[in-house]
Amino acid sequence: MPGAVRWLLLTLLLLATATFAAPVSVDGFERLDFGGQKYVRVGDWARASQLDLAWLQPGKTVKVFNSNLNVVLTGDSKLMLVSGVGVWLSYPIVVRDSKAFIALVDLKTAVVPLFSPPRHPTTIRTIALDPGHGGRDRGFYKGSRFEKNLTLLLAQEVRDQLTKAGFKVILTRTSDVYVERPDRPGLAHERKADLFLSLHFNSAGEGSAEAHGAETYCLTPVGARSTNVQGDGGNTGPSPGNLCNDRNLVLAYLLQRSLVKNLGVEDRAVRRARFEVLRLAEMPAALVEGGFLSNALEGNRIADPVYRRKMAKAIVEGILAYKRSVEPHQSQPAD
Repeated sequence: MPGAVRWLLLTLLLLATATFAAPVSVDGFERLDFGGQKYVRVGDWARASQLDLAWLQPGKTVKVFNSNLNVVLTGDSKLMLVSGVGVWLSYPIVVRDSKAFIALVDLKTAVVPLFSPPRHPTTIRTIALDPGHGGRDRGFYKGSRFEKNLTLLLAQEVRDQLTKAGFKVILTRTSDVYVERPDRPGLAHERKADLFLSLHFNSAGEGSAEAHGAETYCLTPVGARSTNVQGDGGNTGPSPGNLCNDRNLVLAYLLQRSLVKNLGVEDRAVRRARFEVLRLAEMPAALVEGGFLSNALEGNRIADPVYRRKMAKAIVEGILAYKRSVEPHQSQPAD
């Protein structure tokens, strides 16, 4: 199918989904307008979903939970905690008259998928790994440490561990070459990958050398705000990657949870962005920032092969947790 025709069909499907196919679990509730966004009462949805609700701080912080998962929401904050791991919402929680409200788009694309992970249509067999940067694109560098080299080394380690676990693995580059960003998810599509994972290391601006920790990105839902709004460039419309909104979030959460748990690094949370590799991925996709090369201590760890092997193991465990959560014969809550 020609690319232009496929993109037209994807766009029509995305618009139809956004308009008519809201999950049953968020329909039928009263919707209120806060700041131009539609919100619903957290308590209404929790009761209908047979979840428990408790105020941790009356009029401020509420917890929604069951035996598998707990979500903590705080008034005026966009950061929710999911069994202790941060996930950034697109809009802040609103508390009025001892009732908590959540933006409908956040409920649909960030909370519901974690309590009820959407099923992957097939068995997950093929993983596309995308070592960030390459060739003339060095990424961040400090002295002799180039992000492009370290992402390739990490991808090779992840590949080896995934192969041992029985997966087929595709790398978007296997050497120090430059690959156009659209070609990276394009290769994953051509090779029929079930998941796409872009690997990067972070850097902080001048005066922020102390920044450290891991963060994982997934695509921003249609019409919603990214964690870094400036990165949207005014574009909030549909992309091919939005077809996998629910699964993108579950994948990013399980990767972030595994990185924080297994590496003991600061949790910089799951974040939303419209990075080109995420927008164009036609399968569940996430982008991992495994740590800050700009931080002296963390940069030393990232350069250590033993630590990278440990990081690769954490990434593989996140992928395995995703597989357990979403495959048809073994779907279960994300926690």
